[in-house]
Amino acid sequence: MNTISEEELLALQAAHIEVENSQWLKLKTRILTRALLVLVLILTRALILHLFPQTYVELVFDSSAVGSAELQSLIFTRLLLGALLGSVYIYALMTNRYLRSVSVLALMIPVTLLWADFQMFFVSSFPDFTLATSISFGLRLMAIYLLAKNYIDIRR
Repeated sequence: MNTISEEELLALQAAHIEVENSQWLKLKTRILTRALLVLVLILTRALILHLFPQTYVELVFDSSAVGSAELQSLIFTRLLLGALLGSVYIYALMTNRYLRSVSVLALMIPVTLLWADFQMFFVSSFPDFTLATSISFGLRLMAIYLLAKNYIDIRR
């Protein structure tokens, strides 16, 4: 006596597939485009940090005596971590596996970094909020917006 429907059997066999295939085919290009835009925004932000290190050295390290080499190593470390997490995100998007979990993680990390920006720029050094820092902050907000749109599309 088989009481399991075909839909339930498919759900049990493919528990790692997060979005239904017919819906995923419609969303895939839009979500991948947004993910690539987020990558461009993050790389642009890293380029701004690289081109204007004097803006960030005092904010990050609480001292102007620290050279820009330490800031460059911080940028490089964050880019490596971002590349690792980005590759997991792209893998999940390309294979439609563990999408919901990965999209939550991909949204939580930039929001956490945004909170650090709030603390660093707005609370401790609001008078030092320059054009470069405001552009950098805006780029992070745009990346969070795009990741949130991806998350909402995946959850639907």
